[in-house]
Amino acid sequence: MSEDKQLSRRHFPCDECPIRADNCDNPKAKFPADRWDELSVTVRDPETRHEPPIGEILFGCHKGAPSSNADLACAGWLAQFGTDHLGVRLAVVDRRLPPDALAPGSNWPPLHQTWDDVVRAQTTE
Repeated sequence: MSEDKQLSRRHFPCDECPIRADNCDNPKAKFPADRWDELSVTVRDPETRHEPPIGEILFGCHKGAPSSNADLACAGWLAQFGTDHLGVRLAVVDRRLPPDALAPGSNWPPLHQTWDDVVRAQTTE
């Protein structure tokens, strides 16, 4: 498939990735708690177990694309929560995303295990 059809994404969690569990560089409370509530549509609901439907937003890298205005899917989010997003799984089936993007690489930093862990780490000083 052509390069322009690929899902734009980071390939490694950036130094400020909120999904990183070892992230000392990302300032806490950088985004307000209500922003994290808005972003919860990108993950499976822990109570109902409903997954994000087709067309729902992806969790984007807050740094954006290196040299354009294009959005990039967050590498940490893809590895930790991407399998719970129907749009991401369809991108794998359509070969717009390699299956290995849905797992951390061997040289990756530790990642938060749950969305609640991410929110808690990002909203407390």
